[in-house]
Amino acid sequence: FFYVLEIPARKYHFFGKQQVNVSGYSNEEFLEKGVELLLQCIHPDDIDIVLNEIYPAFSDAVMNTPAEDRRKILFQYNYRFQRKDGVYLNLMEQVYTLEVDQNGRPAILLGNVIILDTKEVLPLRIALKNISESGFSETFFSKTFRTISDAMASVTNRELDILRNLAAGKTSKEIGNELFISHHTVDTHRRNLLRKLECRSVVQMAQIAFKNGLL
Repeated sequence: FFYVLEIPARKYHFFGKQQVNVSGYSNEEFLEKGVELLLQCIHPDDIDIVLNEIYPAFSDAVMNTPAEDRRKILFQYNYRFQRKDGVYLNLMEQVYTLEVDQNGRPAILLGNVIILDTKEVLPLRIALKNISESGFSETFFSKTFRTISDAMASVTNRELDILRNLAAGKTSKEIGNELFISHHTVDTHRRNLLRKLECRSVVQMAQIAFKNGLL
């Protein structure tokens, strides 16, 4: 579902209809209680990382980006959310800045919340990406806040960009043109990914990466 958030007022202005199916709370409850309700629902082991690491990293990235490019930043992160019935879900948010305040900090955000289809405890991870006019995304910052397998930890930002585009069905030539590298280099990264993740196909790699919050 989508939402619109005004950060200075800590207030939501809009929620998509599917919000209630995800959280168990009505849209009216979230609109009335604002960000405080969200923070109450984030897992106790995750909340400090979200508040003290993830949110500041996003704010700093927007402030340090030229004004004309701020809407091109995609902010992606995941956390555990407790539904109204007490069940925890792994959620991923993809956030865009619609407006900034006078100091250049994010002020109004457009967010998209996605359920990660796994019950495992996932590492919290932040990814900041530049979105081109053609819709291509390139990761310029990422950080993981919990220990994950050596295989996952060894995947680079460039490899994640390539895996994301392979999962979207793009060819090595198309990816190479987007990243200004040769298709041979893309194929090398593909082979390295298959080896690191011990997979036999792009589909298997994408499934593993998505379950670990890497895509």
